[in-house]
Amino acid sequence: MANLKNMIELRIRELTLDFFIGIRPHEREKKQRVIINLWMYIPHPGRLDSERMEDYVSYSDIIGKIKQKADSDQHIELVENLAEQIADIALADERIERMIIEVDKPDIIPQAAGVGVKIERVRDR
Repeated sequence: MANLKNMIELRIRELTLDFFIGIRPHEREKKQRVIINLWMYIPHPGRLDSERMEDYVSYSDIIGKIKQKADSDQHIELVENLAEQIADIALADERIERMIIEVDKPDIIPQAAGVGVKIERVRDR
């Protein structure tokens, strides 16, 4: 029989924020809408009976740090760069073992619902 790990999948879906992002000159002048999806996988020993916040990864804290980045005047060249920065924010919590990040710019190509990147990061243990 396989040795299975109990996992929690913590999701943040369609977090929509405005960033200075892109390599074209006009993309430095005005923030653009970005849609972020995160899937974070946290090993957990069993039932989710605890009601103590410190026993869980806080999606609120992660969202707050991503919002701080969006609220800054920092310019980010590529959606790949933003995805990596978001990975760094989330993986600062050592409990997250694996994550998938999707970053889309929905307003760039009129004929497309969005363009972007999806990356996966797994913590080396």
